[in-house]
Amino acid sequence: MPDRQTLFLIVLAISVANGIFSPFLNIAIPIAAVLLPELFPRTVEWVLFWSSVLLASATLLASGVPAALYERLIERNPEGTVSMWIWLAGAAALTLPAAQRAL
Repeated sequence: MPDRQTLFLIVLAISVANGIFSPFLNIAIPIAAVLLPELFPRTVEWVLFWSSVLLASATLLASGVPAALYERLIERNPEGTVSMWIWLAGAAALTLPAAQRAL
């Protein structure tokens, strides 16, 4: 059975895959173009990179909400892995459209 750190790395990998292959990339591109720091040039490569980062971060954040609620309201054991499994299931559910697009 994987520990909390291994499950978190899997959640991160799923979130990154969603950021790269998400069908919502077309929505994130204009948002990322506006939020792009002035440090980086406004080229297509940088806009695609930051829109993928934006989608990966949104996946990580949105999938963590049910896990955080479960950990806060039900499970009081900080060493438990149930909340991490909930986080993994949420990230996998949010990545289903990207998985269909990638395949």
